[in-house]
Amino acid sequence: MADVTIRGIDGEVYSQFAAEAKKRSLPIGELTTEAMRAFLEMAGMPVYTIADLDMLTVSKNDLESIEGMVVLDNIDLLDLANDVDWPTFSARIKTISNVDLLRIPRGLSKFQVLTRGHNISLIDAKG
Repeated sequence: MADVTIRGIDGEVYSQFAAEAKKRSLPIGELTTEAMRAFLEMAGMPVYTIADLDMLTVSKNDLESIEGMVVLDNIDLLDLANDVDWPTFSARIKTISNVDLLRIPRGLSKFQVLTRGHNISLIDAKG
């Protein structure tokens, strides 16, 4: 993470943005990162699809090995390795959909994962 100073931001826009971050219980930096990420996606950041698998284990290294984001679709058993943390998950996984069983590491909450999930039958938090 980098510390940055941004000049020239409209004060009213910043106030509304800060209020939205507070409402979502997010630090302003995290919400700013999400907004920048969404902008980059619209600007042509590559999105890769990995689909139609019986089983897949995904590590932090796997996610960081590509430029852009990944869509994980139609996977019977999807296992996110214990080293996958929220910053990596939110930066690299665009969508998880059509998964029968999703295993997540202790460092991720089910609600965090479900912000990117659609049609997930069962989530198992690793102990």
